[in-house]
Amino acid sequence: VTLRANQYVSGLALSMFGLGLSGLLGRRWEGIPLDHPLPEVTVLAPLGISLAVALWIVLYHTRWGIVLRTTGESPAAADAMGINVTLVRYLAVVFGGLLAGIAGGFLSVAYRPSWTEGMTAGIGWIVVALAIFAGWDPLKAIWTSLLFGVLFHLSFRLQTWIPPEPLQIMPFAFTIVVLTVGARRGGRVRQAAPEALGLPYVRGER
Repeated sequence: VTLRANQYVSGLALSMFGLGLSGLLGRRWEGIPLDHPLPEVTVLAPLGISLAVALWIVLYHTRWGIVLRTTGESPAAADAMGINVTLVRYLAVVFGGLLAGIAGGFLSVAYRPSWTEGMTAGIGWIVVALAIFAGWDPLKAIWTSLLFGVLFHLSFRLQTWIPPEPLQIMPFAFTIVVLTVGARRGGRVRQAAPEALGLPYVRGER
């Protein structure tokens, strides 16, 4: 944010760095099962849905939501209104990173019986496609996430009758379909996305 680097490139670089760092630090725990595995449905499921509803309320019915959306749509206009664009962006990045960390932690202790290097298998990137398909709307994201969850669950349940390889690619194939649909909807997707998404802000530049 402060260095005004390309946010897409820096985000990809941080993701690759985190993947390598987790593999380096986690080798001592690789293959060690949990003493008390979590149930399939934990408190995080209703908490996640409640959080999405709360985020929708905050974004569209509070002053902070107006500040955040204004900063995302037009940082220059937000700056002219006296909003600290850099601070708002940092807070948004930190909060988003916190939620991503919670999801990653859940993946490592509940989704798999034990930690293994590369266990996420790129699942986190699917969230980007789901956000696009949901039009950056937290309420719609609930349904798209549930749909993805059903597909992922089926990829395990159907392995009794179907070879696992085609089932394992099913969620990722769905992601490609989502991105294709989003591209065909073109204008609607662009209107839903924040205008300044991923763009660095420099005061005085247009």
